[in-house]
Amino acid sequence: MTLRTVDFCLEGPREIWGTLTLPEGDPAKPPVVMSHGFLGFKDWSFFPWVAGSLAAAGYPVVRFNFSGSGMGPQADGPFEDLAAFEADTITRQVEDLKRVLGAVVSGGFEPDLPAVPRAFLWGHSRGGGVSLLAAVNRPEVLGIATWATLSRVNRYLYEMKKTWKEKGYYPFESSRTGQVLKSGIAFLEDAEHWGREGDIPTYLHHLTAPVLLVHGSEDVSVKPDESESLAALHPSAQLAILAGADHKFNSVHPFPGPSPALEAAFQRTLAFFESVRGGRP
Repeated sequence: MTLRTVDFCLEGPREIWGTLTLPEGDPAKPPVVMSHGFLGFKDWSFFPWVAGSLAAAGYPVVRFNFSGSGMGPQADGPFEDLAAFEADTITRQVEDLKRVLGAVVSGGFEPDLPAVPRAFLWGHSRGGGVSLLAAVNRPEVLGIATWATLSRVNRYLYEMKKTWKEKGYYPFESSRTGQVLKSGIAFLEDAEHWGREGDIPTYLHHLTAPVLLVHGSEDVSVKPDESESLAALHPSAQLAILAGADHKFNSVHPFPGPSPALEAAFQRTLAFFESVRGGRP
């Protein structure tokens, strides 16, 4: 199957840059909206491969950079918008995802991607948590697949929070670029607000769409018991713990090709999407 890609920008107070990956001809299956995690971006490592593999199976794919990711339209390279990164919050990411989802179902990407009634969400790491938060009370969400998702956004320990509040930011180093990036105090305050609202577990409890939680058994960044704890809260959740897989499903950036763990995660996800749509066009 021949695939094609289309780059886009959703304009507004916060620009959202992204890429459509489309099967040749009219799309026959629901679109998938992909969300990246912390220090990630739409073209990181296996993201283009996952998008291409889903499109080869007939699913149009929309992957995008969160407006506060620090990455704009570029496919790689250093984080350029450091101010946006510092100002980012979980609430902004949820709003960004809802905005992209709204554009997908309303025909905002026509003529390349016609309007559709429903779409899937897919998220890696923090992007998985954001996908779960964004899907509540959104009947257009057909299902959510998460890879290595965190179970709470308010996850920071007392000493870290103390330093964060004293400095007004917390520094994080990107292993990819070597840059030291700042998360502002607004991010921490917003995460604590989500915690007071019940965090991801409470929102998951109110989620009616089916959920797939894929996690690596050797994930030390976000331990697999986070997906296990979420699976216990959702009556229709499917849980897949992949033996030997780490947080990145044994992948690196730049991407040399799929690992067995990545292939396994993809096949579980594709089977989930197929089962949810039940073979419907």
